Amino acid sequence: MLAMVGATFLAVGVTFYYILKQYHPIFVFLCVGLSLLVLGHYLAGTSIPNTPLAHNFSQVLLNAFDFIASTFKRNLSGVGLIIMSVAGFAAYMKHIHASAKLAYLSNRPLSKIRNKYLVLSGTFVVGMGLKIVISSYTGILLLLLACIYPVLIALKIRPITAVCILSLITLDYGPKDANTLNMADMVGQKDNIVGLFLHHQIWVVLSYTAIIALLIPFYFAWVDRRDLAKNCLCDPIEELEIAQPPCPNFYIIFPWLPVFLLFGGYFMGVKLDVVSANFISTAFVFCVEFIRYKDAKRLGAGMEAILRAMGDIFVSVVSIIIAASVFAAGLKSLGGIALLTQSLGGLQGGGGLWVVGLVMAGLAFMVYGFSVVMGSGIAAFNAFGRLAPDISLKMGVQPIHLILPLEIASCLGRASSPIAGGILALAGFAKVAPLEIIKRTWPLLLVGMGVNLGVGMVLAAHGV
Repeated sequence: MLAMVGATFLAVGVTFYYILKQYHPIFVFLCVGLSLLVLGHYLAGTSIPNTPLAHNFSQVLLNAFDFIASTFKRNLSGVGLIIMSVAGFAAYMKHIHASAKLAYLSNRPLSKIRNKYLVLSGTFVVGMGLKIVISSYTGILLLLLACIYPVLIALKIRPITAVCILSLITLDYGPKDANTLNMADMVGQKDNIVGLFLHHQIWVVLSYTAIIALLIPFYFAWVDRRDLAKNCLCDPIEELEIAQPPCPNFYIIFPWLPVFLLFGGYFMGVKLDVVSANFISTAFVFCVEFIRYKDAKRLGAGMEAILRAMGDIFVSVVSIIIAASVFAAGLKSLGGIALLTQSLGGLQGGGGLWVVGLVMAGLAFMVYGFSVVMGSGIAAFNAFGRLAPDISLKMGVQPIHLILPLEIASCLGRASSPIAGGILALAGFAKVAPLEIIKRTWPLLLVGMGVNLGVGMVLAAHGV
């Protein structure tokens, strides 16, 4: 028993080591996962899932590769296709400047607030609201840098403070988000994404938004006073031009179309999946663009932007999901996870909710740490989120109650990573080192972790 558990932790340690050494996460997950599937067959007698019985090493190896191939097929036709359709629609919204127009018009109320620290809270709340339709962390940060960051600078807010606020707009949520789609797949509710959001995810998002928005004025007023006393990053602020996106104001409706369709279908009892919602929305916007320009060639350019984005998201997200799924299956094959879940199931009867809370916190901070090291939330979430359903069922709680805190932890860990794409973009724009952002935001991100775990415990206690 101890050998199996030890081998499981050793496998996690080896994976963490090579990712820390900046080996490519997809390569590491696939190599370790493949090795664990073979080792699990010989050390624990675990058959490789969905493959025929093997009697020799060559058959075991063939079964391992067959499992990888089937994992690719299953994800490409399932959650992978959903994520790629979302990315394609988001790219088209960027191509026609609709998402930029949405961010541009969203900043108008902010410029009317006199207290600059309240402006920072307002910016955070507006950004968190936009996240439901602009799901990419790096994507929304780039939009806000173009449209809202110049407003903050015009209000004499320091560049480092402005980018710190933007970095906190980190939670992935809503029916268009890749992490949410992945979470729904893990709990076996791919057709109930809106329901998962309305009944579970929304409570964490609202709590995080409210508490961080309340803390921002006090915390960053203190940070600015401290930096001023140390003469740290207090250079004169340069004026930036605010660019007007070249499209009509009514285009701000377009990024919301898939969300409207999904929520409308949910409340009307119409079964509508995310892929269909994105394709219907794209076709509608194509028609509007054709009426506006009367030029079919422009639509061809838009289609190219969609397909390129779908290819890019396969490389950056879907392939990581597939590789992490193989790694998770490999970990399960060693048998250590099963033994741990049996032990936890026995403890739960005596320890009650406290045991659930300890397991939730342990897994969440593990995902948080991996996300910091990799600069990606979705890789860490996939690697450990797929282990959570077995653990949760043994402990007598619904899988969503254990998986949701891991999904949120992966987002907070990404915002704590100096190598995350969004953080690098913010640092480059403000001309500061990425660690200067992390040094100022990590206390609020840890508060976010506390909020995440606290809400997760409340949901688990009430069995929502």
